[in-house]
Amino acid sequence: MTVSRSRGIEPEEYPLALGEQQAALQASQAVRHFAVAREHLGADPYRPLYHLSPPYGIMNDPNGLCEWRGKYHLFYQFSHEHGDRVHWAHVVSDDLIHWQDMPLALHPTFERDCFSGQTLVEPDRVIAMYHGTEAGNCIATASDPLLLNWKKHPRNPVIPIVPVDEHGAPYRVFDPCLWKEGDHYYALSGTYKDGAFLNDCRNVEHLFESEDLETWRHLGPLVEDGFFTEPGEDGAVPNFWPVGNGKYMLLFYSHKRAAQYYIGVYDPTTHRFAPESHGRLNYGPIRVGSLHAPSATVDSRGRLLGIFNVQDGRATAGWSNLMTLPRRFSLDANNNLLIDPIDAVESLRFDHIHLEARVIPANDEVVLAGVQGKAMEIEAVIDQAAAREVGVCVLRSPDGSEKTRISLFRQVDTIRGHSALQIDVSAASVGHEVLARTPETGPVAIEEREPLHLRVFVDRSIVEVFANGRQCLSLRAYPERDDSRGVSVFARGADAKLISLSAWQMRSIWPELRGREGD
Repeated sequence: MTVSRSRGIEPEEYPLALGEQQAALQASQAVRHFAVAREHLGADPYRPLYHLSPPYGIMNDPNGLCEWRGKYHLFYQFSHEHGDRVHWAHVVSDDLIHWQDMPLALHPTFERDCFSGQTLVEPDRVIAMYHGTEAGNCIATASDPLLLNWKKHPRNPVIPIVPVDEHGAPYRVFDPCLWKEGDHYYALSGTYKDGAFLNDCRNVEHLFESEDLETWRHLGPLVEDGFFTEPGEDGAVPNFWPVGNGKYMLLFYSHKRAAQYYIGVYDPTTHRFAPESHGRLNYGPIRVGSLHAPSATVDSRGRLLGIFNVQDGRATAGWSNLMTLPRRFSLDANNNLLIDPIDAVESLRFDHIHLEARVIPANDEVVLAGVQGKAMEIEAVIDQAAAREVGVCVLRSPDGSEKTRISLFRQVDTIRGHSALQIDVSAASVGHEVLARTPETGPVAIEEREPLHLRVFVDRSIVEVFANGRQCLSLRAYPERDDSRGVSVFARGADAKLISLSAWQMRSIWPELRGREGD
């Protein structure tokens, strides 16, 4: 099937084809505006020091993560408040940790909103493909050093919305992902078929092909699922990349169960993807402080990198949502997914504290003297021994009335031998504005005598936990008390052993929050 080249309404010229001086002026004005907004919100105790947050307004799906001319670029859905038209906001970084606000990249013109999409980097330009609501999937390009000047394709939407039958045929048009093989471009439309959205539909990723980015042919599904995911799940915000060992990874977002992935084999001849395994990256309610949608890229070092937005779990004033730390995805020799924080995060460390080995008594909680903070990294190695549960509490008040609990439950999955990693924020706050949230509990394969190796990143209102490089959980936490900054370890059922623990305070990546370092 050849997709028609419906022209729609002509896009406006703003902010297209700006000269270098005008672009620099626009960038300067935008950066000043965002800096003022960040300064205004700097007194909020929940603003993170080293995670990416919006200058103000609503930060939603990350989009178009890419590396261009030595810098990393990330875009994200941005609106001033709920109900506003959605733009693509833009930040740039040298290391994926220290971010700088840039001017808004994509503005809605003929489309209602500029929704999610991804980018393709070519030698002379970056191509963004995004979903224009009420129109279809659209193209924009930029080639200047900082990607300030985006030009929308004159034939947008290049893949227009078309009528569908009760089964979703021929295809629904939604969040795209773009790549190139030889002389041909390929694009996904992440959507659903055969049933009702959020009820009994099936995940499907429709594939399109083009030689010129203007005329697109529908090739059918890259993949359609009725086995790995549950009824009612869709495949929004797709990211399709090689992950190693000859395998591909399809990261996507389900509006029912949030971020997840397939790992499998891609056949470039038939243009079909055969999933061999499936995993989830969110294990609880999707809109209560939870991991949300992904954006991913392979950088010049060959790393498959992903970043996700995390929803709020409370009512916020002036801003909402933030991004995770970037994660590196790879495979072990058995094609199991490995998840690690990127090395650059270690550049933020200061005030190192190291604790030597000690016993963690059964059914006890040991507060660690001198280890505390609201923006810190903790690296702990624990021998679980015979204990059925071991863990660490962070953001703990002196009396224990507030604390965020991180723990490992030994082999709760007796068939596959998986233990369970958990973040529990049910006692994280005594505040009345915090929404109820069940614990986030995900499987992690740890051998019987293998120590638990935790890397815990605490950043005022978010906690991210990496366990043995095989699982990562993220959750928002909102301690009400200013003295909720303590750290403890605990064991249940039998003694365990804290083999070692290191802790660091973390530098702020935001100038207005540098006075909060070490707080």
